[in-house]
Amino acid sequence: MRNTDYNILQGDALHVLEKISQSSKEKNKYRLIVTSPPYYKHRNYGEKNGELGQEKTVEEYLNNLVDVFTQCKKLLTEDGSLFIVIGDKRQNHSKLMIPHRLAIKLTEIGYTFQEDIIWYKKNAISTSSKISLTSSYELILFLSKGKKPYLNMDPIRVQGNEVTSGSKETPPLQKIQFKSMGKNIRAIEKIKNIIHNSLPETSFDDLPTTNEISWAYGYDPEKQCPTCYRKFKRHATRKRIGGHTHYPIFAPCNPKGKNPGNVWEISTKAHHGNEHFAMFPEDLIAKIVKFTTEEGDYILDPFVGRGTSGIVSACLKRKFTGIDLYYENIVKTKRNVQNAIDSKLPQKILNQIITTKSNLKEFF
Repeated sequence: MRNTDYNILQGDALHVLEKISQSSKEKNKYRLIVTSPPYYKHRNYGEKNGELGQEKTVEEYLNNLVDVFTQCKKLLTEDGSLFIVIGDKRQNHSKLMIPHRLAIKLTEIGYTFQEDIIWYKKNAISTSSKISLTSSYELILFLSKGKKPYLNMDPIRVQGNEVTSGSKETPPLQKIQFKSMGKNIRAIEKIKNIIHNSLPETSFDDLPTTNEISWAYGYDPEKQCPTCYRKFKRHATRKRIGGHTHYPIFAPCNPKGKNPGNVWEISTKAHHGNEHFAMFPEDLIAKIVKFTTEEGDYILDPFVGRGTSGIVSACLKRKFTGIDLYYENIVKTKRNVQNAIDSKLPQKILNQIITTKSNLKEFF
């Protein structure tokens, strides 16, 4: 059963946030705030005066964003995270560095800057400008209320391909070993003793082979690691490194996968129903939600648009509050979130949200 707890509010984001932040039930409630505010001088989303992004100066725009995220800070749990997808702007032949300046301002009001993630859009439309490179990425600012936000790396771990000569093909199942067949403690102690007592002039011929080390730890040296696809003999270290006698002589990867990098390659997609060209791909939001929250947690998007963050929250059993200035967006968001709750989304969208990180998951 998917989550049915959602609330979509109409109004200016700052005014709505100021109101709900006065409620003791709302303070420290949301474990994740994820949003993409209107970009500076990018487009008009409607006819209302005072729409964010239409300020006369970039400094005024940034100050308005800071006011919004100041209120957001009151609503975050102590281990809560803030993710902001935000674009830059060229003016007078130079970039205004909007994401960077916003990040600095948010740290000045008490946020902890955790990471700037590059959202690489491999299907970005090429520019016809003679002086500007095609903009093929956007920045995702990752900040937190406290020093140690709740994070769960496991749902977003990735499989590697370092030894497959650039190929992205998964090795055949019979070539992959998922766990040790059992350690040979006596062999391990003998190997450690030889390696840790070796001298700089000790010949490698007098050391255990990488094959012997792998077998001692219960791994076939010719089989491949399910995380990095290296053969297990590549995980073996034959000689201690420098003076670090504690250096592991066999270091298999985490079988659940490796930590993803801070460049996320995710294509832009047309929103289901062809409502608009979505700023938020479902798989981008799903990655953030899985990384920073658990089932049952509350999520807030103060610039909800057509409701992608709400759709993902519903599918992943999180509770959701969205805010938007325009009534038509409120209607569309409610409809889209309800469709997610009622399992009426296209299968393609569901696959992007509830996807396994590896085709090999069933074998772990």
